Amino acid sequence: MSLKILELRSYLELYPSNSILSDLNSFSCSSDEDLQNFIRSGEFINFEKTHRCRVYFVLSEAEDEDERCVLKLKTGNYSVLGYFTIAVKTVFEGKIYPDQRGDILGGQKNDVTYLIGHLCKNDSYKWKDGGAFMLKRCIEIIKSVHNRVGISLILIECNNEKLVKYYSKHQFKNVGISKNGLYQMIIKFD
Repeated sequence: MSLKILELRSYLELYPSNSILSDLNSFSCSSDEDLQNFIRSGEFINFEKTHRCRVYFVLSEAEDEDERCVLKLKTGNYSVLGYFTIAVKTVFEGKIYPDQRGDILGGQKNDVTYLIGHLCKNDSYKWKDGGAFMLKRCIEIIKSVHNRVGISLILIECNNEKLVKYYSKHQFKNVGISKNGLYQMIIKFD
């Protein structure tokens, strides 16, 4: 399966936003309704246009015109396998476990991080290792920006132990719990 990453920003330069909304109205994520609604409601377009985050879609060439959740591009029709978002966020000392503050923040009261805000597979497609693929692509994009502008932390916030274990397998460290009860997982670049 040949996969492609589509930056929403590039798409919006070529196509009207209402066309992507109709193409994505069948996006499904039964494990997290908030991630599903972020796409179905069109909120992702507002986040992109107001620079709150960058949105990326993982695409594969559509095998059938009747497939669900297909983007119709000038270069062909593509199944939307998933999406992820990247933003910048400030992490404050009070949100990090006391024994890890020095290691993570280096004596500072706060630090800026790259935030992987959403990482979501589309239920319409069976995609083994899809989460790992998207996480790897997120980190590659962030590393390319890191090499140009700095910022040494990547943050993922998640809401359950299963995800904490999953991200731990991918080298993220659980460093605290946010005010809204989310686990905070961080990778630090050297």
